[in-house]
Amino acid sequence: MTPQQPAPAGDGPEERNPGLAQERTSLSWTRTAISFAALGGVVLKENVVTGLIILAIAPVVWRLGQVSEGSGPQPGFSPVGAFRLFLITVAIVAVALLCLFIAIFGKSVPGALR
Repeated sequence: MTPQQPAPAGDGPEERNPGLAQERTSLSWTRTAISFAALGGVVLKENVVTGLIILAIAPVVWRLGQVSEGSGPQPGFSPVGAFRLFLITVAIVAVALLCLFIAIFGKSVPGALR
């Protein structure tokens, strides 16, 4: 294949090895949980209760994202998958609203950008 020729259809990484899709999904859930933990650590410096709540959500996100062994790709969502997705969505929205509330109504620090 020369540089002028376009890549053949179906040459994407997902199509070359679809067996890695489950691993990529697991890694993305892990990254999301790490992001929650990092956010909780930052918020913990400012507001202890809020930071602890966010830190408590991180392992919940990680656990809910674990894909059971032997479950292959299925069309649509199973009831458990739909509930997991809903639960994660609610958690993310709650944390975002909590952070917005802290950013708007939290005490200001002299010299900090606001």
